[in-house]
Amino acid sequence: MKKAVLAAGIALVLSFPSMAAEPSTLTDRADRLDEVVYGSIQNGSFLERIDSLDTEINGSTDEKATEGQGLDTRIDRLYNEVIRSDNDSQPSLDTRVNTLEYYLTDKIKQDPLSSRVDTLDSTVFGKEQTGGLASRVTALEKAVYGDNHYELTTVTLPENTVFKISLNDEVSSKTNQVGDPVHFTVAEDVTVDNVLVLPRGAQGSGVITKVNGPKFFGRSGSLEISFDQVISIDEDTIPTVLGPEAKEQIKMQAAAVGASAIGALALGPIGLVGGFFVKGKDVDIPAGTELYIQTSEAVTTKGMEMKPGAPVEMNVSSSVSRSANISDTEVSRTVDKAAEKAADKKETVKETAEKTSQKVMEDTTKTNNKDKTSVVIVRNA
Repeated sequence: MKKAVLAAGIALVLSFPSMAAEPSTLTDRADRLDEVVYGSIQNGSFLERIDSLDTEINGSTDEKATEGQGLDTRIDRLYNEVIRSDNDSQPSLDTRVNTLEYYLTDKIKQDPLSSRVDTLDSTVFGKEQTGGLASRVTALEKAVYGDNHYELTTVTLPENTVFKISLNDEVSSKTNQVGDPVHFTVAEDVTVDNVLVLPRGAQGSGVITKVNGPKFFGRSGSLEISFDQVISIDEDTIPTVLGPEAKEQIKMQAAAVGASAIGALALGPIGLVGGFFVKGKDVDIPAGTELYIQTSEAVTTKGMEMKPGAPVEMNVSSSVSRSANISDTEVSRTVDKAAEKAADKKETVKETAEKTSQKVMEDTTKTNNKDKTSVVIVRNA
């Protein structure tokens, strides 16, 4: 069903460091670039690190062309190119790689950008390619999407949009403490007007707010979790909460499956109060437990949508020379293979859509000018 969403119009990220606040200083932005591209902050002087990033992203650094440019100009240019593009028709490299991974594998990895592109090259071309990451990502897009590309589209994700998540790790009143982070994964696609905002596999985080172990005289333990945020495909922070609509969805799910794991959590002696509250002798919530949460407010954000026309390499700065060492012939051969796979994929999507049509829940809200916004949650079997 995910492919159907992509065909109609489509990120954390997404690594957990991306959930941090937007860096404001040059040092913070340079550190963030290193973390996204390499996985860790690199050694060396500021100039050495920026030169290395320029070479990694664009294939080479033209020292003569960049002469006279301050560090702030170079860092801002690289930051816009890699992490936060200010041009919706040319999303950042990180967002474009998110989309490629999601399109091909149903997953968005948390590895460094350089290794993610290496893996995509091996998957699509059969081997890692040479050149800067920018030209390599463009070649991947041409091979995978053909005469189409993805752009960012601004949408509003309504308040109280309910969607499914699954816990990444076990949570237990025996081992966890107040303040421990809780990480979870979005378990279904969330789209607004056919624009993908939260892909299945996007990451979210919360915190344990209360832990009580079993007491004397048979008193049970308790555990409370606050589910605070998820990260969109463009790495925006979407505030979330376990609100009444989500609790109701959990109860409906529990009733449908006969009070399984979800049912036991939702319909226990205490039930759901405030954040997430369960009572028992020892509270053990296994990794993979599926629950529902909801957006705590309306958020204007950006999602990915397919547009006609072949992808083009980002025009960030004419001062940086580009090195595209992937031949047009090699890309053309791969495009033909990708087109054949896309045709097969389209048939599979059609069959899947027919089987899961009854599992799609639509929530329609009206905007101020009376237009209708369709929010679709794709329930994966």
